[in-house]
Amino acid sequence: MSAATFLFYTVSCLSTGGLGVLFILFGAGALSFDKAKVFLSSAGGIAVLFLSGAYLITLLGYFLLLIYRNRLATARFSLEGERGKIEISPYAVQEFISGILQEELGITRFRVRLRHKEDGVAIYVHIALSPQERVAEIGSRIQETLTCRVMERTGIEVREVSVLVGKIRPLEEKPQEKDEEKDEEGDEEGDENENEL
Repeated sequence: MSAATFLFYTVSCLSTGGLGVLFILFGAGALSFDKAKVFLSSAGGIAVLFLSGAYLITLLGYFLLLIYRNRLATARFSLEGERGKIEISPYAVQEFISGILQEELGITRFRVRLRHKEDGVAIYVHIALSPQERVAEIGSRIQETLTCRVMERTGIEVREVSVLVGKIRPLEEKPQEKDEEKDEEGDEEGDENENEL
């Protein structure tokens, strides 16, 4: 979060809380409307009203921008076909990318995020690898494969493919190996029990 955004959030919280306290004090009778009316008719009161109005309009603009960005992020990907518009939902594109990662690249532990970018898509892939796998090589394969396949099969321009390796850990042991180990331990315990008798 940038310093400007943090400052904006802080001022928003303080001013919203201040307005809430003022309304409660007016409602409880601790502040009188007559005194407020006298203050607001003075030059200082008029300046406070203008600043408060400008601040609230700025806050409105900020929330409208957030709504617009959210709608843009979840909007469908549109292509112009010969007979009309072709739209693809972000969910369908994510499922398609998941299939490529699993079936073509053999990656089983991942998350995919999409973002609209310059009439195309930016793809963010968060993966977990085993220690035996080469990070740079797999990252490059993911970038090349997704860039090619998504454009080829959906017609959506891929503007960026970012790969984040979040974990490098060994794959879990196969269940059969664990069962065999338990059986061997059970046999040893059985032998010890027989010796005790």
